[in-house]
Amino acid sequence: MCTGDEPVSYDEAASIGFKVIEMADRVKVADKVLPGATAKWCFAMNDVKYDVVVTVRHGA
Repeated sequence: MCTGDEPVSYDEAASIGFKVIEMADRVKVADKVLPGATAKWCFAMNDVKYDVVVTVRHGA
């Protein structure tokens, strides 16, 4: 990913978005077998590290 304070490129933003979509697809299947399953991933952007956790929302 990027470093410093430069803006995130379109390709980098798309890569992050596609990864989150992939996580959602995988956790949807896993949640059917093991309710409450999570998909976890981390990435760095502008020298800051982020954790992403995707779960299936149940109920409202």
